[in-house]
Amino acid sequence: MSRVYGCVLAVAAGVTQGAFPLPMKFMPDWKWENIWFAFSLWGFVVLPWILAFATVPDLAGVYAATSWKTLAVTVCCGLAWGIGTLCFGLGVRMVGMALGFALMNGMTGAFGTLFPMLARQPEAFGTPAGRTILAGVVLLLVGVALCALAGHRRGRSDMRSGQAGAKDTARNNVFALGLLVCVICGLTSPMLNFAFVFGQEIVRSAEAAGAAPAHASNPVWCLTMSAAFITTLAACLAKMVRDRGWRRFAGHNAARCWALSGVMGALWAGGIALYGAGLSRLGTLSASVGWPLLMIATVMTGVFCGMATGEWKGVALRPRLTLLTGLVTLAAAAAVIGIGNAR
Repeated sequence: MSRVYGCVLAVAAGVTQGAFPLPMKFMPDWKWENIWFAFSLWGFVVLPWILAFATVPDLAGVYAATSWKTLAVTVCCGLAWGIGTLCFGLGVRMVGMALGFALMNGMTGAFGTLFPMLARQPEAFGTPAGRTILAGVVLLLVGVALCALAGHRRGRSDMRSGQAGAKDTARNNVFALGLLVCVICGLTSPMLNFAFVFGQEIVRSAEAAGAAPAHASNPVWCLTMSAAFITTLAACLAKMVRDRGWRRFAGHNAARCWALSGVMGALWAGGIALYGAGLSRLGTLSASVGWPLLMIATVMTGVFCGMATGEWKGVALRPRLTLLTGLVTLAAAAAVIGIGNAR
């Protein structure tokens, strides 16, 4: 029953992760760099550290009891993951919320699931549980491919119906660049999961200090995300220098934008906390089970949010059916992975 609850927590984490970019659509007064900086400040630094101090006794002592090698690897994973988060924010804007979520989280899900098994428990590939989880990953990739195909067909449908307008060539160039950004994101975003895999010494130190298993991963998350904030800060400042974009932080509708970015940060940090709590209940293959469940729920939530905000309004029936088939396949993948964890 504990593993079932862990799967539920991982899915719940995916729902919050899938919904966190939604407020971006309601901040027209801020550019991407303003939104991503404010969101990262809330979600990567302020809220994770508050959560860690509130749930882990003697947090400083936990880090002091951990080897420098583990801390360094965790920080490096965070820096690399920061590149993924930057590409994620850009990818969503360049190819849309529905398609961007499918492409980036699909790649992230597959890579982030298989690597922990290969690095820590390669023998698991030969077990019934491991083979079932692999089958779930294959279904995940099929579902993502169908969602991507639906996005492609949506674009062609817009072209035929005359919705694309006179800027088709420019939009196609942006879309192609957006696909490249999505690929980079898919390769670097799993570093968040790798930080958990290689940061187990930190988790053990937290448990030894008296932290509950559900909260023992919080020191890993706040260290990883703070490292990612360094990458985010450098990129956002570089963009804001060009037009003195920092002035928007106190400009028109600034209070509203700060509040919405805080909502983004709360959804993100809350999702990571739920994910960590779920991993503590998922057994020996926790990172390879929880991660694809997180990604599947994230993709499906992102697609639904994209549809709810009009990204698929007026699209022909065929792309919609393809998208529905992809979502059903992703749901089947989640079920297969859950069965694998129970074996």
